[in-house]
Amino acid sequence: MNPTNKLSASKTPQRPLGEVLRTAGLINSEQLDEAIEYQCIYGGKLGTSLIELGLIDENQLAIALSKQLKHHFIKPDLLMNVSSSVLDLIPKETALKYLVVPYHKEGQKLFVALNDTDKISCIDELSSLLDCTIVPLAIPEIRLMLALKKYYGMLLPPRYETIAGQMNRRMKAAHKVAPKQQLHKEKPQTTPRVEFGTEPFATDISAWPLLGDTPYPHGEEEEEDEQDKLYYDRSSQKEETNIADLLQKLANPQDREDIAKAIISHLKVDYPECALLMVRKEAATGWLAAVENGIKRFEHIDIPLKDNSVFGLVATSHSYYLGPMLDSRENHIILDFFSTSLPQNVLVLPLTVQERLVSFLYIQGNLDALEKQLTKVQNIVEKAEMSFKLLILKNKILST
Repeated sequence: MNPTNKLSASKTPQRPLGEVLRTAGLINSEQLDEAIEYQCIYGGKLGTSLIELGLIDENQLAIALSKQLKHHFIKPDLLMNVSSSVLDLIPKETALKYLVVPYHKEGQKLFVALNDTDKISCIDELSSLLDCTIVPLAIPEIRLMLALKKYYGMLLPPRYETIAGQMNRRMKAAHKVAPKQQLHKEKPQTTPRVEFGTEPFATDISAWPLLGDTPYPHGEEEEEDEQDKLYYDRSSQKEETNIADLLQKLANPQDREDIAKAIISHLKVDYPECALLMVRKEAATGWLAAVENGIKRFEHIDIPLKDNSVFGLVATSHSYYLGPMLDSRENHIILDFFSTSLPQNVLVLPLTVQERLVSFLYIQGNLDALEKQLTKVQNIVEKAEMSFKLLILKNKILST
């Protein structure tokens, strides 16, 4: 008989993470609002945006998560030194499916870092599958992603690679300033250290580069692992999504994925080759695209915003581009994704939120048809911008 997981019992309501951090004096209301905007636009956990903006470090975040979730605390970097005997307890397929990394085995208890600690069904499934009691650990999202890459070969989106680089640079800078100081002195232990949120908050919060200050690396694109691909299957939904349905979805988004899926699902009926790309300071990175069987994430596409890039032209002009695709290495990146070649006509529109260029809507198609539908597509982009603002306001309200 499988052990009963204690987390199956009802849980008391959690305090929002932002409230925990503000109460501890680590961030103020303005900083929380800024982090919420970044989370709504770029996705991921709120803690990831806080680290990305340099407002807290991952140790502070782990302690805050421990207090918020009432989960055991470990120093995040300890997750990068797990023994092979413990790692063997969870197969690669299971680890990548549930986004989980084992840390320590103690009798029938398996201490694990996982992405969705609030999903009781996920914890119960793991408990049944592994025949042990799952004990969640309070681990920042970025550290979990780095551990999944190290142990199970998960391919990370460029955003997380950049945050990891920021963390390493900040750590090296801290060592140069105070090489003899140790923030967490520990005695040698024969077993991993697992605590329950008792460590005080650190107070050293130095500035990090803001999001976009450091361009993503433009190395050779790695081949995507099948386990790292996320598809939104729409093969069973052949009927056309009309504009009223689209606007209803944009008026009630739960997260940024709802906004993107609503737009691409609507446009792919008439334009099978369309996509949304995110904007950083120096590059456009893939987000969501129409594919033959539905909608697919393509986060590993990375296009520099240069003058000979159609995305660079739109970013510079602050206006849309409609016309033939230019022949350049940067433009061929998106053409190759759709397995198309020149000549090709495209429509690229900027999507702006809070006076910040955050996304591009990209459509390939017949030039006459694109011209006729330009006003309609512009209206969709305007409604999407409003949808992002609604999402940001809702999350700011719920953060207190």
